[in-house]
Amino acid sequence: MVTKDISEKKKLEISLKDSEAKYRDLFENAQDAMYTLDMNGTFLAMNNVGIDALGATKDEIIGSNLSEWLTPESMEIARKRLKEYSNGIHKGPMVYEMVRKDGEHIWVEVKNRFIRDGERITGTHGIARDITEKIRLEHQLKESEARYRDLFENADYPMYTIDMNGIFQSINNAGCRILEAGKEKIIGTHIVNWLTPESLESAKQRIKKHLSSVSIEEPVIYELVCNNGEHRWAEIRTRPIKEGNRITGIHGIGRDITEKIKLEQKLKDYRVKLERSYEELLEADNVKTEFISNITHELLTPLTSIRGFVELLDDETMGKVNVEQKKSLEIILRNSDRLIKLIKELLDTSNLENNKLGLQFGLVSLNSILSKTIQDIHPQANDKQIIIIKDIQQLPEIWGDEERLLQVIMNLLINAIKFTPHTGKITIKAKEDSEHVKISISDTGIGIPADKLNSIFERFYQVDGSAKRKYGGAGLGLSICKSIIDKHYGKIWAQSDGKGSTFHILLPKLKNKEGENNV
Repeated sequence: MVTKDISEKKKLEISLKDSEAKYRDLFENAQDAMYTLDMNGTFLAMNNVGIDALGATKDEIIGSNLSEWLTPESMEIARKRLKEYSNGIHKGPMVYEMVRKDGEHIWVEVKNRFIRDGERITGTHGIARDITEKIRLEHQLKESEARYRDLFENADYPMYTIDMNGIFQSINNAGCRILEAGKEKIIGTHIVNWLTPESLESAKQRIKKHLSSVSIEEPVIYELVCNNGEHRWAEIRTRPIKEGNRITGIHGIGRDITEKIKLEQKLKDYRVKLERSYEELLEADNVKTEFISNITHELLTPLTSIRGFVELLDDETMGKVNVEQKKSLEIILRNSDRLIKLIKELLDTSNLENNKLGLQFGLVSLNSILSKTIQDIHPQANDKQIIIIKDIQQLPEIWGDEERLLQVIMNLLINAIKFTPHTGKITIKAKEDSEHVKISISDTGIGIPADKLNSIFERFYQVDGSAKRKYGGAGLGLSICKSIIDKHYGKIWAQSDGKGSTFHILLPKLKNKEGENNV
């Protein structure tokens, strides 16, 4: 009987050892940290995962207090939780921040249960899972969301989100400013409240395209109706917001282009006004041109007749005249010539404007034109004791209107004499290059200010425009010269260094059938 009792006891001891070995194996080799604490928070046991997690040895952990391994905040939470648990308040797992031996912080998710000895609670058993990476990712996500929120809220451009029904889900500060309203007045409202009918229809079509997965790259311009009734314009780019493969909303970013639109409208209005003004000016110019054309003809006919009769009187064809009468007739003739010249200039100007100059092109000898004009102006030059210097090469014939080119050279030479003082000097040069013939007429006169050089070829322009100007003329001669040279596909320009002026004429040489310049 005693032998039997001992045998049963041995079997129980063996079974208990086996059970303890299995528990020890499960405890030591569990994938999560496991530990036991007494009611004072002293570690009684901890498995290998827990020891590795804290980066310490078993001897350093067993017998130490929980407070040595938790942050003060987490220790306070643990005490509160223990108290709640002992009062029968059971909650889910808790997250604690722990401090490893090397000072690194880790986070664990802990589930606890009481260890009882009969009715008495002797300690707690806990299972902890390392969730440090999860916590770090959550922190990064929160930081990222915070950064995005900051960028969203404080962006210079309006930004917003709407759902697929067109209801505002969010809007940033710039968006509130452009709509002149607070977030509480915008979020939850429909876009119909903030868009003109035309822009609302455009927005609906854009939402449909997004739903149809149509790629939209180009921006759209919406006309906004602000909270205060003011209309503004924004250039909007949109993209769909997706959850998986489902489109849940639209994100938009805009740019306030109100000032640009207003400026464009002003420019459009100005353009309309300018076009209207141009038409009115064109009509007035046509009337003026027609008037000049008519009046010059009306003036020229009787003036020519008057001059003819004065010539008859001056020639004594109609009877003898005394010395005083002779002087008076010469004054009449001189001023008649001035009037006829002025009228012809006005007539030429009118014809040039109407493209009725009627140039007669043919082969022209520039040497002959220069010779004639120099001979004709010699008396005027002699009156002022002006020396004429010639440096003229033998030039090829060109294709042009001889009478009009002679008019240009004569005009330039008369001007040179007019503006050159007594005992001055006029230099005439002419030469050719591979493609052009160049004529230059220089004087030692009063010169032309640098800021006037580009204006002297304008109609009615006078360098001295005052009522008391020393030199007469209507300011048409150089304008006519430029028009004639332009119609010969040439160029005319002036240079002046303040000690005289030089006028340059550049005319194209005649090309033969092979396209080569004649010599």
